[in-house]
Formats: sequence, structure tokens, C-alpha cells
Amino acid sequence: MIRPASLATATILGLLGASPMHAQQFTIDLVARASKEARIAEAKFPAKPQARTILPAGADAPVTVKWTVCNVGRAAVKDVLVHFVVVKQDKPDQQEVPKLTKDVIVESALTMDFKSQDKTTGDITITVNRAGCYLIRLELKGAADKEGREPFAALDLLVR
Repeated sequence: MIRPASLATATILGLLGASPMHAQQFTIDLVARASKEARIAEAKFPAKPQARTILPAGADAPVTVKWTVCNVGRAAVKDVLVHFVVVKQDKPDQQEVPKLTKDVIVESALTMDFKSQDKTTGDITITVNRAGCYLIRLELKGAADKEGREPFAALDLLVR
């Protein structure tokens, strides 16, 4: 005979045990470097809004961005779009992603299937010749959680 307390405890443990597995399907590590300064952004699935760090840079100075995306979950995920963009924005930590119809410095995308523990890495060096604030963002499309949130990592580049 199953006791009601044992059933309730088993149900709670089952719910708690299932949650972390789904909450961390992908990790994203994003590093940007200008001159001797570097800034790091990380995102885990699902991504929660966080204040972005700012990387200062001079106009026409090289900025190197490196990223790693890893499926840390147990399940394979097919057709994930890995999208990288650097685009001008109005102000630092702007929550709305600017439309990608103008002022895009660089954009890159690839679609791939991720088996468990699969990862992809990339790096790019850019120069921005106009002063302003720019969003550096790496996002995944096709890897949404149950609430429809897609993981991403982002930094702000402040060019003077």
C-alpha cells in the first residue's frame, strides 16, 4: 500500500528532477576583445534578460569576437540556427534588438544539428569606423524552451 505522504514526496522529487534537465539544453560563451580589454557574456538555456557589459573601443580599432555554443543536454536538437550579428543601436543595454535592415556591421548564420555534447565555435575580427553603441549578439533559433524563449548571449560595443 502506498502512503499519501510517500506519493506526494515522489511527485515533488520527480518534478524537481525533471526541471534542471530541460532548463540547460545549450550554453553560449561569447568573448569580445578590443585592444587590451576583453568582455565576456554567457547564456544558458533558457536565457534570462541581464544587464549587458560594455566593451570600449576606438574607431577603426580591431575588435575580435569568439564564441562557443554547446548542447549540454542529453537530447539531440535538429536544425538549430546559430545567428551572429553586430548592429548599431540607440543606447547601451537597449532591450529591443534593432532591425537588421540598416547599420549592420557584420552578420553570420549557420544551421546545424546538435547531438548531445556537440559544439560549434567561431571567431571574427571587425573594425567599426563610426562612433556609437553597437550590439554584439549570438542567438540560437530553433532551440526554444517550453515558454518559447530562445537562448542568446550579448555584449555592447561602445566605439569612440
